[in-house]
Amino acid sequence: MPEVVLQEPNRRFNETRKDSVAYGDKDLLDTFPSEQPYHSAWTGRIPLPQQFPTIIYFWGRPSVNPEGREVSISGWSEKEDPFTQTDLLENEENLVKKLILQIRTSLSIPYRERLINRLLTLFNDAKEEDSTSLGISIGSLRNFYNFLRLHPNLKYPRISLSPDCNIYVSWRINQNHVFSIYFLSEKDAVFVVLKPNEAHPDRQIRVSGTITTDILMEKVAPYGVWDWISE
Repeated sequence: MPEVVLQEPNRRFNETRKDSVAYGDKDLLDTFPSEQPYHSAWTGRIPLPQQFPTIIYFWGRPSVNPEGREVSISGWSEKEDPFTQTDLLENEENLVKKLILQIRTSLSIPYRERLINRLLTLFNDAKEEDSTSLGISIGSLRNFYNFLRLHPNLKYPRISLSPDCNIYVSWRINQNHVFSIYFLSEKDAVFVVLKPNEAHPDRQIRVSGTITTDILMEKVAPYGVWDWISE
């Protein structure tokens, strides 16, 4: 008799994603307006658990005994397939390490050795905190790397990681002159500019938004950020 295969494609189990902590400089706390998106990445506050659907597959094998036919059922979670998940994680980690080491050959980045050491430290700290973590998001890292290559005259920034493994950088003279960027994947970034209000010395000018990194510096140039972030 042919094997019986049962599938329940609509059966779901909910899983929650574990949040990690931000690594590196503690200045994530005060450089981003609370009304902006991705707020938890800047304040370190733990967001509500996010639910991820998981499809459960079933297989059946008929067996015959004196009482009649039975079908034994067993299931496994596609997300928990050890081969699939482990391979994906290792592949992502290898891509991150390869890209970090590639910075060494980028002559347009004058502080490349210092940058490599910082990124490897952040990556290792994240993996030590949570072995299932990506360490650093490959999309965020690639976005950051391309941004630095596009602007070789930038000073070395403070570099940290958000809880979701994205790269956060900041240039500042003091608390009154700050330019920070939170690098997402696919060329997107969240930025904030803080500077004194010359017309009202007791107040600050604060500009923030979401933008693609290829035009970011063009849009923030009118606020004078080049004065404190470039060589």
